[in-house]
Amino acid sequence: MTSGEYDFTRRGFIAGAGAFAAVSAIPAWAMPQNTEGLGEWFDDDFGLPAYRYEGPLRFPDSPVGYGFEDKPQQYLGDDPYFLLGNYRLTLITHASGHYQLLTGERAWGRMNLGDQRWGGANRAVATINGQQHELVGTDSSAAQESEKRFGAGFARYDYKIGDSKITRLLSVAPSPNIHEGTSAFLVKVRLRNDGKTPLKIAYSETTLARYQQAMATWEDSKAAWWTNDEPRQTGNNLAVASFVAHGRRPLTFPPEGEMYLLEARPPALFVKTLGAAHVLVEKGQDINVGAVLDCELAVGEQKDFAFIVGYSRDASPQAIERIAEQLTTGATRPLATASAFAEEWRRKLPAFADETDTALRREMRWNAAVLEQMATWREYYNETVVPQGTMYDYLWGWMASSRDLAQQALPFCHTNPALARSTLRFIMKRTLPDGEVKLNDQGYGWVGHAAMQTSDQQLHFFLLLTEYLRKTHDVTILDEKIGYYPAERCGNDSGWAHLRQAFTFLRDRIGTGPHRLVKLWNSDWNDLFYFLPIKHPYNAQFETAESLMNTAMAIVLLKDLPDQLDQTGRSEAKDLTQAMREYRAELLEAWNKDLGERSFPRRAWISYNESYGENEIWLEPQGYALQMPEMTREKKQRLFAEVDKRLMDGEALGARQQESPPTYDVPNAAKPGIRENGGFWFSLNGPLILGVASFDRKKSWSLLRRMTFANYASRFPSYWSGRWTNADSIESSLSPHNGLTPVIGFCAHPHAWPLYCYLRLKEDEAKA
Repeated sequence: MTSGEYDFTRRGFIAGAGAFAAVSAIPAWAMPQNTEGLGEWFDDDFGLPAYRYEGPLRFPDSPVGYGFEDKPQQYLGDDPYFLLGNYRLTLITHASGHYQLLTGERAWGRMNLGDQRWGGANRAVATINGQQHELVGTDSSAAQESEKRFGAGFARYDYKIGDSKITRLLSVAPSPNIHEGTSAFLVKVRLRNDGKTPLKIAYSETTLARYQQAMATWEDSKAAWWTNDEPRQTGNNLAVASFVAHGRRPLTFPPEGEMYLLEARPPALFVKTLGAAHVLVEKGQDINVGAVLDCELAVGEQKDFAFIVGYSRDASPQAIERIAEQLTTGATRPLATASAFAEEWRRKLPAFADETDTALRREMRWNAAVLEQMATWREYYNETVVPQGTMYDYLWGWMASSRDLAQQALPFCHTNPALARSTLRFIMKRTLPDGEVKLNDQGYGWVGHAAMQTSDQQLHFFLLLTEYLRKTHDVTILDEKIGYYPAERCGNDSGWAHLRQAFTFLRDRIGTGPHRLVKLWNSDWNDLFYFLPIKHPYNAQFETAESLMNTAMAIVLLKDLPDQLDQTGRSEAKDLTQAMREYRAELLEAWNKDLGERSFPRRAWISYNESYGENEIWLEPQGYALQMPEMTREKKQRLFAEVDKRLMDGEALGARQQESPPTYDVPNAAKPGIRENGGFWFSLNGPLILGVASFDRKKSWSLLRRMTFANYASRFPSYWSGRWTNADSIESSLSPHNGLTPVIGFCAHPHAWPLYCYLRLKEDEAKA
């Protein structure tokens, strides 16, 4: 393995603009004033990955698209953002200095909602010798000119205003243990006089106290709304803003402890000052809470102060003090270009010390850091999982979906098994007693009904369980008593029982169709399969459609999982593994008959005589087909050659989802090259990399490097949206907006799949 295939250096990053022309021309609107790049990676003061953002704050000429929204969204959004967090806190920081403080332990909600659905509201003002300077905002000259650096657990802004230098450092502490964490962040401010005369500086920083449940703006009925309670101030160092929930109808909010859709008891927002600063409470039409410091600086003098911003469901001073105490040590540490808790982050994250490619090592550490910061404790299940993020959690308020949670936990089987174990428990707790795994939930464990009746949730549960057992050999997850859904109405049973019921649900309830392949119902991995290509009546498809992706996954997993279960030596495994192997043999026979002499498998059968993917290839089943041990090397090479020719030619990051997507008479996300209609997906290219690794390890490394953020930067040098994170899907070369997406970024998939593939490839390399 070498770094020669892609140059990850800044020089290569800048030069990549020329290489990009071979893939797709850069539209004129995409070019910012800084044509040498939007920033660069570096190692922070503790050796952890960090990014220096040097681009503009606004992209006024960005094209617009619909994505999932009901109104146009910018493809290249203004005010680029980075995510900080721990298991009890989500903090989205922007290049302008704005931040969004999110709570996700019950219902997803914003504690400081601004005027935009996707945004927070906070303000920092420095009054220097009587002249006021706004430090935060896309229209602030100080924000535009500031140095902006972001990394594991921190966002740092350095301003130079005349003879003064001001530093704002936002720091989040990592969670020390599973389910734990501090629901607050530390702000350290340094004021310095580099001039030749004394300065009088008044510094204030406030955040808007406005709670809004993430999905509630979608409720046309205005079933619930939230108002401010009277803010409280305790002495000079604590201010608390609480919120009151209102329901339009009786029984809007159920009794405490039961599932609910709408948040009846949002947490309180608080600010706690440390040292010389005092709290600030601004009352009016809006409530703002913050900190203020007035001081005089002699020539060459500097002063530091700190305060804590967070939320708590127990709004008592004693409870808030306990939260604040977890961050006070960070306030006493020297100011650095790193988190005030960088040493804790360094111990938390894997080092990948044996990786000789410095840039690849940095990117994998970054992926591990992002996943740790995205991980969120969910009170209803009392489990910690990595949400998908993007629109699902941070805008819609969905914890979606079980298949995604399983995929996102795969690398944790290697780096943090406690999180992988918690995800397995979460999925089992989201399962009905008959083995049906619920797709997603909102609010406080509330699962709604939807048109999607998916057929693959059990398979993704098997995917995570197989990897967990393979890496940890921890069979106690199956011995443990684990509850069913809903938690307040059902009992519990062993993990063995959950596994058995999930398997029988797959075999007997989902079942097989006319070709003896696993049924589709109306959706498998592709949530929109029933909505886009299929014209059959909903009920007819449900009875006859068969998924080649489901079948390929089942054949692979029902080989690996029984092998892992047999190694436990438990009596509970005997009948279960026999049933799994018998069912696998049936599926493999049907698969081979259906494949015949074809070079690639079909996508799906809709009826006995009608299929998709007969002559044009779809990516969904190919990655798992390549992982089948029964397929010969020659057949795998032949299959991948078709993928390479039909799905990867002209693509920047990897294989698109289908070869020749049509134009559907369906609004929004149905144009060719977009999402489920031919977009690029990390969750499909990850299995493809692992499949290719079974017969060509060198090529699998090449595919992995192709999927990195470094490659994205070299192919799309004017787009910030894919340099340090991305959405679950980006538009392919078949779209005029190749490489972009109107969907909000910070999805777990672009971090989890490259990291998991890297770990698996390194493991295989070590065994070779």
